[in-house]
Amino acid sequence: MPGSSRRLTATARRALVYDDDDGFAEECAEALSRQGFTVETRAGRADFPALMSEFAPHLVLLDLHMPQFDGIEALRALKEYGCKADVDVVLVSAAEHSLVTAAATLAEAYGIRLRGVLRKPFRLAQLDFCIAAAAADHKTPQI
Repeated sequence: MPGSSRRLTATARRALVYDDDDGFAEECAEALSRQGFTVETRAGRADFPALMSEFAPHLVLLDLHMPQFDGIEALRALKEYGCKADVDVVLVSAAEHSLVTAAATLAEAYGIRLRGVLRKPFRLAQLDFCIAAAAADHKTPQI
């Protein structure tokens, strides 16, 4: 998936939409841009660690089920990279409930700031809720 970015201002909060569904990623990116985020959309193993280092997102919207580098591997990479305390993560997935629950449990065990779990398909208002919860430092919402 080719990456895309929307640059708003140098002081904008940064968000990474990490999903292999181009249409879904673009829809989320547009919603995040409207909320003032500078957004990158990507998928694939090769660029995840580099993106985390170079782009340094404040928020990662992370798909759990991708063919080459899934959300579980990305959670492990976040733990190993050591940026887990600096990033809010929202998990997104159409996978069965047990996988989503296991991923959320793993994220919490790794010390990752999990700010939401969104089941695909979801309404953008639900994404807005997760972002507001992260901004207000609420507990993890389950939607």
